[in-house]
Amino acid sequence: MTNSNQAVWQKVLISWAAMLVGLGLLLAELLTGYLHHVVPQFVVWAISLLLLLISVWGMKTLLEQQSLARLRATRFAYRGKTSFGSRQQSHNLFRLPIEGQIYIAMLAIMLLGALFGKTNTLMLIFALMAGPFIVNGGVTFAMTRKLFLSRQLPKRLMVGEPTSIDITVSNKKRVIPSALITVEDQIVGPREQLTGKIVFAQVPAHASRKGQYQIRFMQRGRYRLGPVRVTSRFPLGIVERGQLVDIQDEILIHPRIGLLAQWWHRRSQEGSEASRFSKGNAGPHHDEFHRIREYRPGDELRSIHWKTSARRNELMVREYRQIRDQRLLLILDLWQDRQLSNSNNHAERNGESSVEQTALIENGVSLAATIGWKHTQECGVQQLDSICLGKDKLEWFGSRRGEQIHAWLDQLAIVEAGADYSPANIQEEILKHQSVSSRTVLITTRSKEDFMPDKNATGRDAVHAYHGLLIVEAAPEKTKDFFQQTS
Repeated sequence: MTNSNQAVWQKVLISWAAMLVGLGLLLAELLTGYLHHVVPQFVVWAISLLLLLISVWGMKTLLEQQSLARLRATRFAYRGKTSFGSRQQSHNLFRLPIEGQIYIAMLAIMLLGALFGKTNTLMLIFALMAGPFIVNGGVTFAMTRKLFLSRQLPKRLMVGEPTSIDITVSNKKRVIPSALITVEDQIVGPREQLTGKIVFAQVPAHASRKGQYQIRFMQRGRYRLGPVRVTSRFPLGIVERGQLVDIQDEILIHPRIGLLAQWWHRRSQEGSEASRFSKGNAGPHHDEFHRIREYRPGDELRSIHWKTSARRNELMVREYRQIRDQRLLLILDLWQDRQLSNSNNHAERNGESSVEQTALIENGVSLAATIGWKHTQECGVQQLDSICLGKDKLEWFGSRRGEQIHAWLDQLAIVEAGADYSPANIQEEILKHQSVSSRTVLITTRSKEDFMPDKNATGRDAVHAYHGLLIVEAAPEKTKDFFQQTS
């Protein structure tokens, strides 16, 4: 049994004990009157009030734990589903807000005064106060009956992108309108939990009302929405009742697409120029030669055509036109220490090291998404091949199937780090998928030294895999000079 389950059961047992002990001792005193012969009258009043408050606290805590248990059971059942049904299941909810708890305490004082003081006036006041409490409970339940909900949301978003989620409440009651309806949407992500809240002033009978809440997802991954709490405190606000409606949806949050520095393309080609697969007509930008023009501030010195400059007595530079059929093989190596990857609560157990590891992984995924996205914008989706190695191996080959880029971003949204793939495995993947017309970029959470071939290794495979390969360490301090995540 986990620590959280033990804490829940301990709270339930304490609540039962408080309720039974408080009511039992109070009933025994009312039947026997033992304390009246032992202690003064004001002490009897204090003890009786304390016992009544303890029993009320135990009852309130039990009701709250019952509602939380139903909410957890619904979430657990949802996580095991593979498809979403159209039928809306609901569970009753009950909670005493702080106003209701104060009201109950006042009722307890009135009841004790009526019982021990034997005055009909206090008993009459108690009855007058208990009536609204009971009526409020019935009215709040009627407010949330026969309410049907629907949710509209986008299927994909990017990290940090604000969006609106629409919820429509339909009142199927024939006569009674629903007033002061609060809708709380539960949102569970891979590393965070959120809540969207909407308040409807009134939903008339046989009518619908639409509301929306704004939300911003700050972590990539698959988010599950639901169940939805529909509650009301109308009219007095001393009792909260409602329904837990089981409507489920999911949304994929893609990694953030950032900005690459202008000189990134030059850096990315350094490996390709040194590679034995490089084409003979490649210039300093690995592009096709277009023309010779006048020098402009900001042009590279290595692009200067010295013979033409000497002949014309002014600086002239070569201008290149981008090659549109250049293929990119993008390898994303999300290695993580096995102790961190196997720990469910590693953020608490490993402290700052886990936070740094998470930042390293997320920066690597975002960098890969940015490089791949920019390449597809320039050369087309068919010119991008990608392999993600982490907890699992995820492959995406635009050159084979011509899939939409969103399918690749969906993979990056759910990819997780792991410790199952070694540098040797990555070398095998490069050799398997590298081609004469492609350049290879490896983004890794490891150090570059882990991929350096053995000095004694003279095999042809090692030369082909690492010669001309551009290795980028995913550490934020290593990428800040050429990569920036947009805010």
